[in-house]
Amino acid sequence: MISKSPTFEAMNGTSDSIGTHPRSLYRFAGAAALLALSANVLDVVLGFGDTDIAAYGTKTAVEWFAMFQKSWFKGLYVLGILNIVYMTCMVPVYFALFAAHRRRNGTYAALAMVVFLVGMAIYISNNAAIPMHVLSGKYAAATTDTQRALFAAAGESVLALGEDFTPGSFIGLIFGGIAAIGMSFVMLRGGVFSRTTAWIGIVGFTFLSIFTIWSTFIPVLYNVAFYVFGMIGGLLALAWFVLVALQFFKLGRQVDSQA
Repeated sequence: MISKSPTFEAMNGTSDSIGTHPRSLYRFAGAAALLALSANVLDVVLGFGDTDIAAYGTKTAVEWFAMFQKSWFKGLYVLGILNIVYMTCMVPVYFALFAAHRRRNGTYAALAMVVFLVGMAIYISNNAAIPMHVLSGKYAAATTDTQRALFAAAGESVLALGEDFTPGSFIGLIFGGIAAIGMSFVMLRGGVFSRTTAWIGIVGFTFLSIFTIWSTFIPVLYNVAFYVFGMIGGLLALAWFVLVALQFFKLGRQVDSQA
């Protein structure tokens, strides 16, 4: 019996993983990666030059309430509602990345996915955006100083747990960065995505993680951290989303051709 020589895809660990998953998974993940990209782009556009972004940890609850009363959308945005959108979009991306690498690096891909999901759960459950929006309405409707004082105290508690770039939100944000770096290393050795894509992810998300650490614990240098690490890391992350989305769409077409 003459055995068949392995294909290039099989040698690189892509044949098994691609052939055992429906094309809808990869296509959905590709679309989700583009939505995550859009959320990040909108975040950058809305926040460019906004002094309130650099004031994390310095505003009182009453000052946040005033922002919400002036513009509820800005209050939600500044307190990280787009981060929730981004993380939600990344759920199918991580599942698809795990599926694509489960044959060769399944353990590490699963670990990266779990770290992301844990970080997302921590961040979303503690995020201050929606609770502060609700409290701002109650504060505005309060009729006595006692009521306003109670709502202000509740607001301070919410901010302590979930205001962006403060110790309260740090664990959720940094877990997301660690997961992205870890999954990019999986991609580097997996043979499904190009090494260029993997390295862009490693460098980009490392820079963003440094930006998160710097902005959280040295807030007076937020602008320095943004222009040194945040901007470079953000641009690389945007490129990573595009490359990952394109490869997912390609994987979906490969599934079609193998069907």
